[in-house]
Amino acid sequence: MAKSKTIFVCSSCGYESPKWLGKCPACNEWNSFYEEKMQLTTSSGTNVKLKESSKPLNLNQVEGKEAVRTKTGVNELDRVLGGGLVKGSLVLLGGEPGIGKSTLILQICDKIATDGKVLYVSGEESAEQIKLRADRLNIQNDNIMFLGETDIDIIEAEILNMNPKLVIIDSIQTMLSNEITSAARNS
Repeated sequence: MAKSKTIFVCSSCGYESPKWLGKCPACNEWNSFYEEKMQLTTSSGTNVKLKESSKPLNLNQVEGKEAVRTKTGVNELDRVLGGGLVKGSLVLLGGEPGIGKSTLILQICDKIATDGKVLYVSGEESAEQIKLRADRLNIQNDNIMFLGETDIDIIEAEILNMNPKLVIIDSIQTMLSNEITSAARNS
């Protein structure tokens, strides 16, 4: 029988507490705790396991495989990414508001869209705002698709339906899921 347990996790450092705290005792951040539900599983009615542990591997026995990389068209970004984007990987682009993250992302979309469809998902900006930026950058590409959405389930369905070469989510903190009980937040 599965039971759920609520814990509170600091969004700054990951400290866990059984109750909500105003100030994190580990990193001293204020109002940084969010609620998270954990599934407790019981086996034979006596043992309760919170997490399955993994076993350490000898790194020398792991077979390394060279990843196929897709060039972004931005030489410095490709260098930072070790030669380009790796299929199935996730890259988190961070920085202060207004420094050009969305502009850089739109330029990358334009370069990647020469090889297939690109899905640009925005939970903050409208299609009109993205179009204005694209016009300013002289980006006219029929393979760049826009989806203004914050529900991860709807986004996932559209990704599966479209099968794009690249998916951009701008920005991840605005996304929501029915499976996660904490609210979206800006940090």
